[in-house]
Amino acid sequence: MNGTTATVSGASDKAGGAARRGVQIGSFFPNRPLPTFFAMAADDLPLHFDMDELTEKQKADHYEQNQLLAMLQSALLSISKPEDYVALFDAFSREPWRGFLARHHALAARAGAEMVPLDHILYAPVETYYETLAGMLPGDVDLITFLMMSRSNQVIHQDQAAIERMLKLNSKFHFAENAPPFGIPVPDTMIATQPLAGNKAVEDFFARHGNKVILKMTGQPGARNVKAVNSIAEAEAYLKEHRPTDLVLVQERLPLDRYVEWTADLLVTDTSVELDNVRRILVADGLWIGNFIYPEPPVSDAQRAELLKVGEYARQFGFGTKVGDCLGIDYFIGPEGEVVVTEINPRWTAGLFPTQALRRVNRKREDAVAYFELIRLDQYEEFQAFAGEHLPNNSQGAFAVMPLGFSPYERDVNGVARVFTWLVVTGDFPAFRKAAKAVLGDGGLPNGDLVPL
Repeated sequence: MNGTTATVSGASDKAGGAARRGVQIGSFFPNRPLPTFFAMAADDLPLHFDMDELTEKQKADHYEQNQLLAMLQSALLSISKPEDYVALFDAFSREPWRGFLARHHALAARAGAEMVPLDHILYAPVETYYETLAGMLPGDVDLITFLMMSRSNQVIHQDQAAIERMLKLNSKFHFAENAPPFGIPVPDTMIATQPLAGNKAVEDFFARHGNKVILKMTGQPGARNVKAVNSIAEAEAYLKEHRPTDLVLVQERLPLDRYVEWTADLLVTDTSVELDNVRRILVADGLWIGNFIYPEPPVSDAQRAELLKVGEYARQFGFGTKVGDCLGIDYFIGPEGEVVVTEINPRWTAGLFPTQALRRVNRKREDAVAYFELIRLDQYEEFQAFAGEHLPNNSQGAFAVMPLGFSPYERDVNGVARVFTWLVVTGDFPAFRKAAKAVLGDGGLPNGDLVPL
């Protein structure tokens, strides 16, 4: 079978009584017309590693990634449709989070999103998320959609061939080796073994790029396995948290005064590739802080051709289904408008959620900022009330704010309990920041203060 899809037709007893012919399973693109069950947890580490043999850093990263994934789970409620189902971590079913969830659901509906009903939510413990869901899959869906196909959810999809494809396409190392021969423009990159010190090829690489280098490791998405370093000694210090046998991707660091970082999502089928959206990365002190989303993708024909080429590359390795799968691209645009691709993610990306929400609620077609905020727990109801006064298609001011999702786990920040919440702000972001801080206080938007707008 081509692509990252499986069909439930006689699965094992562990998958429960819901195994039946005709249910397709994969990392399908959102907005598919078929009734869908969305089940998403942190799947990157389980794909590549034995979960019983994680390093301490990997354990901490996986724990935090699931806390962040909860925001994506709750965001699914407003980018799906009434006949769909969504699986949340069972922490959402307990107070105060249950009350927050009900208000969040009502706010998104008022903004104009077509919502998954609250009685179409399934709850499962984070520790046994997929194992629990395998025994309670909805009987009236035609698709089961994961964040990505992985060993973590293999209890449901039971497709070893999909795992083998993902181990290739989700590997930074596989992309580094195979993208250049395919004609995909990438930064200067080498794959190295440890230790880096004393390795002449590595030393020459650092010297060639003025010691401005990025290290990348297998494992988690985002910045958790990416590190900017300025010397081999700094690189060795970072690698102490990793296994000495782990391979290291050593890549030139593109100067941010000349290159702008972007991400994009492709809709990939077994016969076609479409560019769905692009987002500009917002950076504060060298770290990701959010995405800037344009109503219309500012992409030239030449840039579009390079991005579509990445989708064709993935299709060469069996990616893409008749239903349509998600492929994320991380890339830079250089001073001459050239595209430089740094990595791909054959799965749902975080930026896909706000772009889908904006198609439902951004009727004014305004620019938007999507970012993760940390709201004080004791102010979260007040924040939801503030959002209710400034929802898309309701606000009369210079901005609108869409509460996209939140995480039902307290985050202690300097002794203060805070809630991770996902916001999409359209219109005048500084005006939003000023209005929100008038309600929440000067420290009410710690991340919003960092957004460079």
